[in-house]
Amino acid sequence: MEMERKRKLFSAIIGITIIVSLVVNIFLFGPIIMIGKADPGDIPDIWHNSTTLNVTVLHFPPRINWYDFQYKQSGTWVSRLNAQNDINDSAEYRFIVNISSDQGWDDIQFINITAWYDQGNDGSTYNQTSGGNWNLFLQYKNTTGTAVWRMLWPHGGEITEGTHSDTVGFDPYGSAGHTECHNLTFSFIPGYQVRYAPGDGIWNNTYNTTDDVESWNFKIAVTDSGEDAPQSSTIWINDEYGIYSYSEIVSAGWPTIIGHPGENATANSNITLVTRSNGNYSLSTDVEDLTHRTFPGATISRERIWVRGGDLDIFDNFTASGSGIYFYGLIGTYHLAQANGTNLTTDDVEYKCNIPIGQMAGDYVAAIRYHLTTT
Repeated sequence: MEMERKRKLFSAIIGITIIVSLVVNIFLFGPIIMIGKADPGDIPDIWHNSTTLNVTVLHFPPRINWYDFQYKQSGTWVSRLNAQNDINDSAEYRFIVNISSDQGWDDIQFINITAWYDQGNDGSTYNQTSGGNWNLFLQYKNTTGTAVWRMLWPHGGEITEGTHSDTVGFDPYGSAGHTECHNLTFSFIPGYQVRYAPGDGIWNNTYNTTDDVESWNFKIAVTDSGEDAPQSSTIWINDEYGIYSYSEIVSAGWPTIIGHPGENATANSNITLVTRSNGNYSLSTDVEDLTHRTFPGATISRERIWVRGGDLDIFDNFTASGSGIYFYGLIGTYHLAQANGTNLTTDDVEYKCNIPIGQMAGDYVAAIRYHLTTT
């Protein structure tokens, strides 16, 4: 029994010794049995797809990416291309253009914006007539490193130069390492007589085209110096917009005549009419019969009232038919639009009254009506 117990104890000690030996051998000397790698053999082909070929295409000329003609409506700029627009010496408009240069922005020398009334012919050009109400020239000049903004035309107050801005833009098709892109704005306020341009009745919304006669055409031209190119270059776009008609009689004088029965009495002095029209126009006057202020039964017929002024050099009298007398134009005929200036002053309007013999003494009055038409 004792021998059996000793034999089992000996076997246990031997087992523990073997286990401890295995553990120590694994941690200190590595595994007893090594698993070897198999020889990989042939590798006939392999792909590597982690590199790219990079090609940058740069243009010598600049690019006009987009543009617009806009009106400032309650603080928000809205597009007014191919549409008629109000003028009242306070409505503000602007051209905005996005331009890219692969040669660097310092190569951009000029951005010229010219606009003109096409006179019913889309083949017309800027300043074909030099009228201040018919032409506009805005410029960005960058030849010295410091940009200069100017309104080169007009000079007579027909258009008021507004503010300008130049901000860095984004060209999604340009090169990140080479292309520079800018947004530029040129604002202005047209005066009262900037030429009426109704268009041809059907505005075509196609960009970069001028195909609506009786409109304002404009051209945005960008000139590159050619510093980093074989030569200088200029690129441009053309488009158009319209202008609503405007008519205003600003003021009219009060003629006073003092005379005697049987006398064709002339007013004490000529009166002045100040008018505004932005198209071809006619201006007429008409009067009622003169009526005694305190005794309405006493009158002087309007046929005895005569007037001249403006284009009317010879006195003409009002007829019983009620038609007016024209200082400019006639019924269905119009004086040419004012090419320059912000209003028309007619300071030679002269009234006369052929006072009948036996006419009651006293003060007489008649309403005068002036009618200005723009077309």
